[in-house]
Amino acid sequence: MLRDTIFAIGLAVFFPVNLYAELPKNIKSLNHKYRFDQESYSFAIQNLSDKAKPIISHNAETLFNTASLVKIYSTFIALKDLGPNYKWRSEFSYTGRIDEATLNGDLIFSGTGDASFSIADLEKMVREIQRLGIKNINGNLVLDYSFFGAMPNKMNFDSSPFRAYNVLPSPISLQSNTINFKFYPVKDKVKIIFEPYLSQLRIINGLKNNNRPCANWKSLLGIEIIDTENIRFSGSFSNQCIGKEIDLALLENSLYFHEVFKEIWLRNGGAYSGHVKKTYEEMANKKVISTHYSRPVSELIRDTNKFSLNLMARNLMLTVIREVSGIRPTEDMVNEYINRWLQREGLTFKNFFVDNGAGLSRNIKISSNQLLQTLQKIYNDPLMPEMIASFPIASIDGTLTDRMQSDKFKQKGHFKTGSLKDVVSIAGFFLNNEGDMLAFVFIMNGNKANKAQPFIDDLIGLNY
Repeated sequence: MLRDTIFAIGLAVFFPVNLYAELPKNIKSLNHKYRFDQESYSFAIQNLSDKAKPIISHNAETLFNTASLVKIYSTFIALKDLGPNYKWRSEFSYTGRIDEATLNGDLIFSGTGDASFSIADLEKMVREIQRLGIKNINGNLVLDYSFFGAMPNKMNFDSSPFRAYNVLPSPISLQSNTINFKFYPVKDKVKIIFEPYLSQLRIINGLKNNNRPCANWKSLLGIEIIDTENIRFSGSFSNQCIGKEIDLALLENSLYFHEVFKEIWLRNGGAYSGHVKKTYEEMANKKVISTHYSRPVSELIRDTNKFSLNLMARNLMLTVIREVSGIRPTEDMVNEYINRWLQREGLTFKNFFVDNGAGLSRNIKISSNQLLQTLQKIYNDPLMPEMIASFPIASIDGTLTDRMQSDKFKQKGHFKTGSLKDVVSIAGFFLNNEGDMLAFVFIMNGNKANKAQPFIDDLIGLNY
């Protein structure tokens, strides 16, 4: 009894005393209108400009799976603990010696978790190395994975392991480890082109044309990796689909990096016939020859939240743990780190649980009240402008480009969205017609979650 009383007092310090005010009639009417199972969803709405107004909430203490709303924690913690100007570093170094443009030794690439590292970045570094005097490599390419600890080695979240959202975290990432495939119906065939071009990669095209509507075209694709050089596409593709594309992670991380590196090195006039090797311990006696720095965290969290980038979010949390704690992180450290961080910031969340920085999980446990308190924390933080700017703008960009198209929403809200099978969620900030800033959280779990968008829009609309 005493513990419950103390807990209630603690909530009253953070929230107004009318936290559990009765739902307004118009909100009750919405609940009745949509007839969703009332235990399947939760929401919390607070006027941040006028603290005298009651918080409107439903099931706000119940724990739900929030999907990608976990990225709010990953990006805010990264912004605070790494600092807005933090940049990931990628380096090429070498062992041995350079004799007349030939490296008699190994070329080493060391990554620190930069999920934005692109093929263009790699080519820039290759050209720099060759200008500095190495044209021929008489050795191997060594990939140094020592910045993180042991990483997961299976993409087992769902039945689509090749999709880009399933790419596993790694201190070395190139183009998110993906190949972009484009499909074009040409007469009675389907033409497939891909980037980056890998000379050894052979596409076995078993796609058949059909005249069905283009919706859900991805579900009709069959993908099979026969070996490291042969990939088969089967199924069908609609003649009504023009220029559709998909990013697929088909090759193991080190193999992908090595094949792209070889193409770039040879295309720029170098000679190389070595192999790829991996190391998980930092190598001694190496000489740095080229360094690349990413864009700063303050910019990259925008990519992460606006486009809900799973790899970036997962690498973000691992990078934070490495830089703050000095230990080689694994993903089973993420939940403890976030909970300790929240406690340090005065947010004690009972039974809060995440198992990676992206929200790609069926085990997440977060309540609407916990998210509402987090939004309050963000709103009152000196770095609030950078954080809110990372959320998609209603009807304008990111995951909200085609949503909230009504004039009453357009450009007036910044919301992070979350979506998995049987999960829909949204949290963020919006200005009402009186110019007040409101915080809004909505979560629904269950087989009707994909039908919740009109309910969400009406809930927000009632507060304009």
